[in-house]
Amino acid sequence: MANMQDQIDVLAINTIRTLAMDAVQKAKSGHPGSPMGLAPVAYTLWQQYLRFDPADPHWPNRDRFVLSVGHASMLLYALLHLTRVQAPDREGDDHAAVTLDDIKHFRQLGSVTPGHPEYRLTAGVEATTGPLGQGYGNSVGMAIAQRWMEAHFNRPGYPVIDHDVYAIGGDGCMNEGVASEAASLAGHLRLSNLCWIYDSNGITIEGSTALAFSEDVGTRFLAYGWNVLRVRDANDRAAMRVALYGFHRETGRPS
Repeated sequence: MANMQDQIDVLAINTIRTLAMDAVQKAKSGHPGSPMGLAPVAYTLWQQYLRFDPADPHWPNRDRFVLSVGHASMLLYALLHLTRVQAPDREGDDHAAVTLDDIKHFRQLGSVTPGHPEYRLTAGVEATTGPLGQGYGNSVGMAIAQRWMEAHFNRPGYPVIDHDVYAIGGDGCMNEGVASEAASLAGHLRLSNLCWIYDSNGITIEGSTALAFSEDVGTRFLAYGWNVLRVRDANDRAAMRVALYGFHRETGRPS
């Protein structure tokens, strides 16, 4: 049974990768590398940790997922399609679900699968993310909002608001000042409901990140007051589960 589940997991991950490859190839535009590399990470998060209701993408206590690397939008569109996130059934709501036909029209004029995710256009997209680092900043705001709602609405024995906020970013996000400032604030406020996943692959369009970026990001985040967990191989789903478990056990710091 365990072996069969592993086969199903691998098939799902490869399906995410294939959708990304095919969509970018058909559009003759886009970024297939990040979705392919992050597929096992995002699959593990969405399949085993992210709390959401595909039938109600506006459920107030859902976990939030922000794709700070907005150029990797096909990763998110594949996840939304495969988990069958539906368009909200509310009058005047213009969110649209991601169908296979929408993926075939990736990056085309008028599609709900634009080059970067757009809030209020596509069901399940929590934030518009284009400029690198912006999504990380948005996620800190979401984590602060959760703390505010928790303080105002929860009562002893009735934790009606207890959701977490996850964000995936990359080297470009870490290069941006907005991410550093947001991270500093999150550490100061001890937002233990916030988890950033940093895809550190050492490469940019221009070449190696070593051309302009050589700091130890993990050590910097320790200085900000964060809980830092390292996963050496994105394909190691067991290690990813251990790291996410470490996030959930941490009660005093963002991870």
